[in-house]
Amino acid sequence: MNSNLWTLSVQDFLTKKMLTYAFAPFLFSIIVLYALFFSAADAGLDSLKESVIHIEKMQTTQENGIAHTESSDETYVGGNAILEFLMQYSITSWLVSFFLFTVGGMLMFVVAIFTAILVIGFLTPAILRELQRRHYPELTLDGHGNVFTTLFHSLKYIAIMVILLIALIPLYFIPVLNIVAINLPFYYLFHKFYMLDVGTTALLKEEYRQMMYFNANKVRITTLLLYLISMIPFAALFTPVFNVIVLGHTVLRSKKAQLETPLSRRP
Repeated sequence: MNSNLWTLSVQDFLTKKMLTYAFAPFLFSIIVLYALFFSAADAGLDSLKESVIHIEKMQTTQENGIAHTESSDETYVGGNAILEFLMQYSITSWLVSFFLFTVGGMLMFVVAIFTAILVIGFLTPAILRELQRRHYPELTLDGHGNVFTTLFHSLKYIAIMVILLIALIPLYFIPVLNIVAINLPFYYLFHKFYMLDVGTTALLKEEYRQMMYFNANKVRITTLLLYLISMIPFAALFTPVFNVIVLGHTVLRSKKAQLETPLSRRP
């Protein structure tokens, strides 16, 4: 099995069975995103309709040595008026645009990715069995862990992601660096979730430990490339099955290599 990992993965992905599997997370993600978008839009509009901003302005001018102070009151009621007021000033206009497009876009992107990951978790055993049947008939899918350990690790990874999101807040407003800072916590969760899903399905605990001992950097590079592919617009709706295929080949090749490695050379 010396075929290029990515070429082989693409060939497997383009089979009828894998394309059928790919449709399930795509459809489910579309439904979830559609519901979330309109729910958030309705909530935001309702909130804006009831919002009121009251602005008091004072302007002092000097004429013939005499100071004149003029004051005015402006009230903005409802979403359109408030947005119009905010967009009058460069700083508030920039902040509104940042939160609407950057934060909103990232949140929708993350929801799409992790909704698809949750759905694909139910299909992972079937995908790995198909890979094992086609390419690794000499191997068995042993797996390790149970529902409780998977839930525990998932909650732990989510907690660490939240901590990273908070810790990196100062970097979010630095151009260029903010792209890395925003994506780092989400890549961490992406990597952990996929490896938890695929690793616990295909490998025994000791086999997983050995794979990460010898090939941790290679695995991280692979998941990083998959994460970058998932960032292509709308690609996250289609790539979960491809991600599992790539990582499936990765862990099954590791399992095969371990079986061929003498015990005396293992850690």
